Amino acid sequence: MRWLVLVLAACGDSIGPRELHYDLGTCGVVDILDEEFGEHVPQATVIEWSTNPPASGPHFPLWAAWDRSYETLERGFWLHNAEHGAIILTYRCDEGCAPEIAQLEDVVRGFPVDPMCETPVKHRALVVNDPQLPDGVPFAAIAWGVTYAATCVDPVALAQFHRDFYARAPENFCADGAGLGGTPIE
Repeated sequence: MRWLVLVLAACGDSIGPRELHYDLGTCGVVDILDEEFGEHVPQATVIEWSTNPPASGPHFPLWAAWDRSYETLERGFWLHNAEHGAIILTYRCDEGCAPEIAQLEDVVRGFPVDPMCETPVKHRALVVNDPQLPDGVPFAAIAWGVTYAATCVDPVALAQFHRDFYARAPENFCADGAGLGGTPIE
């Protein structure tokens, strides 16, 4: 059946029925995926995920510091951030994409401040260069168990993705991650 419906629930509340695959905004598609077990694997492990980009499954024991933009960050780190309720905004770009990166960082700045978190954590979000995104998908957003693949940066769609899927993960907490580089998004 093309239009299956799934009810997502986290922390006792629900965002209501959602189609498993639907258009969002001007240039993107959301996929609600079957969640895979989020086991910790050693940092040097080469991980094979069932989806690209991954939205659940094995990941490294460490997660990255929140509210940062990373030119390089292995998926095993940022997927752990997603397991903690984060929204990960990824892009695939070798050069000349500074305007799009700035747009993604502005989207993060526009996310509501998480009242559960204390300073310095504000949004539990990352902007990450991901050269492994599929061909034809220069931008993606990831929450635990959910992906949004897009051909453009659509701030309105990304804000909706955040409203629908932020902080709906198995380990929803604010503890800041490891200092793995990156630039703070302030």
